[in-house]
Amino acid sequence: MMTTKEKILYHQIHPLKLSVDISTGLFTTCLAWQHKVTWFLILFLIPSVIITLLLVRFADLEWLKNSVFGKYVRQHMTSTIGAIRSAGQIIMWVAAWYHLPILIILGLLIIAGGWLKGLLFKPST
Repeated sequence: MMTTKEKILYHQIHPLKLSVDISTGLFTTCLAWQHKVTWFLILFLIPSVIITLLLVRFADLEWLKNSVFGKYVRQHMTSTIGAIRSAGQIIMWVAAWYHLPILIILGLLIIAGGWLKGLLFKPST
């Protein structure tokens, strides 16, 4: 039986959660660019929260825990990395609001760097 803490960790790599987060991240960046505040506020949080609640409550996440990706997440997805990924998204939104494409790319690279940290930076032995 998985603990709630484990479910919260492993739901992040569920294909449905990843697709919701990636699509809403990109879509809300476009909404920020267009200054469509109402839709931005509705979509930046609600889909992600709903899918999180559903996955944590009802999904069998054991297969993710036992996967190679699950092992990677267990070792490398700390709260600091989560904060870095969130900061990357916030940078994308602010950059979109001010129409700064290079900073949108920077935000995207920060998010990717957070996900890839364990592959990019091997601990010294």
